[in-house]
Amino acid sequence: MKECGIKIDCSVFPAHHAHGGIPNYGDIKPSIISYNGIEIKELPISIKKIAGRNIIFSGGGYFRLFPYWLIRSWTKEMDDYLISYIHPRDLDYGQPMIKDLSLLRKFKSYYGLKGAEEKLRRWLNDFEFVDIDTANKFIDWSSVSVVKI
Repeated sequence: MKECGIKIDCSVFPAHHAHGGIPNYGDIKPSIISYNGIEIKELPISIKKIAGRNIIFSGGGYFRLFPYWLIRSWTKEMDDYLISYIHPRDLDYGQPMIKDLSLLRKFKSYYGLKGAEEKLRRWLNDFEFVDIDTANKFIDWSSVSVVKI
């Protein structure tokens, strides 16, 4: 990523995930990832700890799954740090369904599509968000933790 000019990453998924994830990442705050002498700024995806497990609620299928009142409540608990992500497909209720998916995969792919756009609009109206470039300017990177991987 560094060789491609990427200076800030927001892709650490600090929870168990079928396709990866780093559930023991540590503090879910801005940090610097260090790998083989290369360092990159990291803004890990926000979590809510429930029954000892890290749960993602602020993006993707997780955002579609949880009711808005819960997302709103958990967002209020985040103090001053919340990273969200939205896949364009998570807002496209009219997308074609892939018929050969398992029932679980269909649920994960399509549940909550109908109300996702309105849920996102409410969230954006109820809270103040900034883009990554603006957030970067507010962070004192000299005082964040370094995570060696």
